[in-house]
Amino acid sequence: MTETLSTENGRTVLRMRRELRHPAEKVWRAITEPSQLAGWFPATVEFDLRLDGPVTFTFEEDPGAPVDEQSTGVIRAYDPPRLLEYTWGVEVLRWELEPSPDGCTLHLTATYDDRPGSASFSGGWTLCFDALVRVLGGSVPERDYAVLHEHFVKVYGLDQGVVTDDGGVRFERQLVKPKEKVWELLAGAETAAVGSVPPAGFVAKGIDPGSATEVTAAERLTYTWSQGDVTWALRDGNGGARLVLTQTGPAADYLDAWHDLIEALAAELVR
Repeated sequence: MTETLSTENGRTVLRMRRELRHPAEKVWRAITEPSQLAGWFPATVEFDLRLDGPVTFTFEEDPGAPVDEQSTGVIRAYDPPRLLEYTWGVEVLRWELEPSPDGCTLHLTATYDDRPGSASFSGGWTLCFDALVRVLGGSVPERDYAVLHEHFVKVYGLDQGVVTDDGGVRFERQLVKPKEKVWELLAGAETAAVGSVPPAGFVAKGIDPGSATEVTAAERLTYTWSQGDVTWALRDGNGGARLVLTQTGPAADYLDAWHDLIEALAAELVR
């Protein structure tokens, strides 16, 4: 299996491929029939298999969730047993089967807007493809999602921060544990409180922190430094917490220090 990540027409495009030792017709049934999809796809799917046919997605953990634009889609291309493309909310999934001497090649092209979530999507689809192989009658060793996630973060360069136009620093990083666990590791044995110096885990090397000006446990911490503010913001993301860290002021010199701190945190969360 190979993976590539690109930006096309302003959207993120993830391409994945897997060689399968089964004919295209057999794999086609596995990617279109609900009874087989149930064994590997991340949601329960109901298809009306025709061009412009509706699609509905339901997650097992919340079967009573209301049907909205994020749980429905429409078939945009349909050419059995070669091509199936449909929307899933604002995401587009394109499945292509190419015959090969040993079976067929499965191509997945996913188009979406959340580039920082790409490692989560790649890790998740990797596990789905492993489950697909088992549905088809094959055997694949079990893999750890968190390890896969961190592998793809490095492959795609999603661990890198940016210097903003005003000279500040910004990181957006998907993590593999809930925000409560992330906060616990950052705070350690200390307590974060407005008016107090933030716990050491929230401070990159070389920064002399001022007092915290905003604290919402497991969600947000802002403190001053000599030329601006530092803000840690955590929210629920795909597979764990989504971290957005910003430092205002002339902060480019701290880019590497923040990178090292965030990556040490991410490595600790995988253990």
